[in-house]
Amino acid sequence: MANNSAIPDQSILFKPVKDMYGSRLALVFGNEFKDGECPFYTAKQCHHCDIGAGEGTQFSTEMNRERLEFFKQYYADALSSVEHLVLYNSGSTLNKREISRKTLSVILDYASSLQRCKVVSLDSREMYVTEDSLDYLVGHLRKDQQARVILGVESQSDEVRIAKLNKIMTKQGIERAFATVGKYKGKIGLDVNIVFQPPELVGEEAIRETVDTVRYSLDLAEKYSVPVDFNYHPFYPTKRSRAMYPNHSRADLGDAKRALIEMKKEIGARGRKSNIFIGWQDEEHDQEQDVRVTELEREMKLFERFNATQDVKILIKEFLT
Repeated sequence: MANNSAIPDQSILFKPVKDMYGSRLALVFGNEFKDGECPFYTAKQCHHCDIGAGEGTQFSTEMNRERLEFFKQYYADALSSVEHLVLYNSGSTLNKREISRKTLSVILDYASSLQRCKVVSLDSREMYVTEDSLDYLVGHLRKDQQARVILGVESQSDEVRIAKLNKIMTKQGIERAFATVGKYKGKIGLDVNIVFQPPELVGEEAIRETVDTVRYSLDLAEKYSVPVDFNYHPFYPTKRSRAMYPNHSRADLGDAKRALIEMKKEIGARGRKSNIFIGWQDEEHDQEQDVRVTELEREMKLFERFNATQDVKILIKEFLT
């Protein structure tokens, strides 16, 4: 961190990118829980994730106000044209202990002032997806803006999500979140996070698990009439995951592309308009940065094109050639 904790480290300054909604920008605010950590990280959950460690500082509303002012200057051009704003805090933005309602109101009021912004996504665990929190989002955003909750399902398999990743998120809790969002009749959506090639799954097994997670999410989306998109994250080793699974390799990107093709097939077969966003930002937690740089140099343009167009033909063409 810089000397002034309100100024974010370069590792959490996301670059503006494109997705199907247009210009996309992610902003990381400070966590207001004890020591600035995600409570689930403190409780030693989530073996795959180092992000919950936060920034080493417990933030206050004033510090997050200062961070917002920094963002306004640093991202001045991007914010003037942003169409999809994504909000993170190393934990759950809907948990009042991690971001107070006072802080959240400052951020959301600013989001509502961005005239080109039509979608605002906020990261959260499932138990904070309540009518109270969703009413708060709707009340602070414009009528022409859609709020979307980012839900880290990671895998539909309890064996993967709970036993291997130690993310204690039950299917009952996930379904309850979908049911709550469904009450807003499209005004609010969900962005489901999927980890490709989670611990001890590789090759065809990993591909099947990814498609099964898409199928599971679409089943719930149809049951409760919820707009759903997907954030797709190829697995990379973190300090925590390497300690737990030292022999599990980073995701094979050839298999990751094959899984993407199958994901789009499943979405198309359902007649859904769900989008997939391939997430590459690692906040410098990837323990193989040299490999990461090589992968980015080789794959970034292809994945950026996919994010912006959702055209799976560019992936199929690669395999044919």
